[in-house]
Amino acid sequence: MEKGFKNSVYAILAIGALFIIGTISINIVLKNKLENFIQERLPDNMIRAFEDITVETFGGSLSVTNASLIIKNKNNNIEHTFINVEKLKISDISYWDYLFNDEIHIENITLENPTIAYYKDRVEKNKDTPSNGIISIYKPIVIDRIKINNTKLAIYEKSKDSTNLYTKGLSVELDGIRIDNNTIIRKIPIEYDTYKAKSDTVFVKVGPYENLTVRDFSIANRNARFEKLTLKTKYSKKELSRLITKERDHYDLTLQSLSIDNIDFGFESNRFFAKSDMVSLVAPILEVYRDKLVADDPKIKPLYGRMLRDLPFELTVDSLKITNGKIKYEERVKSENMGGSINFVELNATISNVSNTYEKPETTNLKITADFMDNTPFTAFWSFDVNNKNDAFLFKANVGALVADKMNSFTEPNLKVKLEGRTNKTYFTIDGNNENATTDMKINYSNFDVTLLRKDGKGEDKFLSAITNIFISKNSKNKEDNFKEGTAEATRDKTKSIFNFLWISVKAALTKIMI
Repeated sequence: MEKGFKNSVYAILAIGALFIIGTISINIVLKNKLENFIQERLPDNMIRAFEDITVETFGGSLSVTNASLIIKNKNNNIEHTFINVEKLKISDISYWDYLFNDEIHIENITLENPTIAYYKDRVEKNKDTPSNGIISIYKPIVIDRIKINNTKLAIYEKSKDSTNLYTKGLSVELDGIRIDNNTIIRKIPIEYDTYKAKSDTVFVKVGPYENLTVRDFSIANRNARFEKLTLKTKYSKKELSRLITKERDHYDLTLQSLSIDNIDFGFESNRFFAKSDMVSLVAPILEVYRDKLVADDPKIKPLYGRMLRDLPFELTVDSLKITNGKIKYEERVKSENMGGSINFVELNATISNVSNTYEKPETTNLKITADFMDNTPFTAFWSFDVNNKNDAFLFKANVGALVADKMNSFTEPNLKVKLEGRTNKTYFTIDGNNENATTDMKINYSNFDVTLLRKDGKGEDKFLSAITNIFISKNSKNKEDNFKEGTAEATRDKTKSIFNFLWISVKAALTKIMI
């Protein structure tokens, strides 16, 4: 018994030793093969380095620490992409699926603290590269989960203000990934089930004049939320006017939060699409300044229907909601001052069918409520059909009591006109298209006077004021429930915006009623 027991113990120890030696040997062999692959099998235009590789055959995992990769152009050897990763870990590689199911199955891939810098202007475009099939996948790759933690990403371009995009604290998780020879040739070369992402700071240069920043954002379960978003012109108003040769608005937009619900995007028939059930903007504050002393931009300004219709991708947003917004518009017409302003506060709006995919009889509809010039109730309904090639639209508005001198902050510096009196109630409907509009208006007003100022804006031009007020009716009628009504037509200047079209339509009707 003792001899048999000893033999059994020796056999177990021998097997254990063989297993340990075999495991160590296999680990060493696999490590050497992986190192050789990194050093010899990767393309010559990829400069790679790492501190250490650890292979655990029994657990089916490997780790690479302090890895770096530099990618350069094949022809001129200019370096354009720099990647550093503190730790790359691949866990639970299934040997069974590799041997018997003819696929590479990995449970987890984790990247810790990657830093990525990409110089887009340095990339050399290779005209000889085929558009499809540039990579062949030996076996389908299935990955249960990829996690990229705490990424710092920067994209640069060749310019004085070179940062195109920057983010830090970016973490991304993808679940249910599959890559094969069918997916690799698509615009999005992988399939996945779900994704999550979050980041602390995002900066995007959206053009030569504006920058976008986001304090933090998160995406989970196909819902996205962005906090403290800003879109601002990076130059002061005076600097912008010096830099531009054609008229351009100066923007200052801040958003408390932006939410996008039930996001879906991808490609269908090689055309990109983006969908959402609801987009919500909370507490947007928008200030727009236009210097009219700068030369006009003669480009045709499309109406919103055409802008949606001509998008290079398919957009479907069922509903868009704006809550507690503020808008201030300043315009400078005279060189001796910085212009005047009008504003809307407590602005709330719902917009349905923001889309270029709907078909008749669906239309895009806007319902807006706000306080105009601080305390004048304003409601509007705006409707148009994206599929209408004439860009027909209907704009209805209801304006409450307005003390006329509230408008003087805009009319005095820009028009050299001072208003006195009161409009009690105003209704108007604009039925228009890309060419012209007809405006029906009715208005109740009282004690209305117009004072024309001298060119320097410092005093009244009494003669012209007297002549003007001869032709202006001071009251709609004595009773507050009576209205003066009128209809007028206006022709659109296609080099101006839709808001200019709305304004000249209202002005035409108002002029006809009062004079």
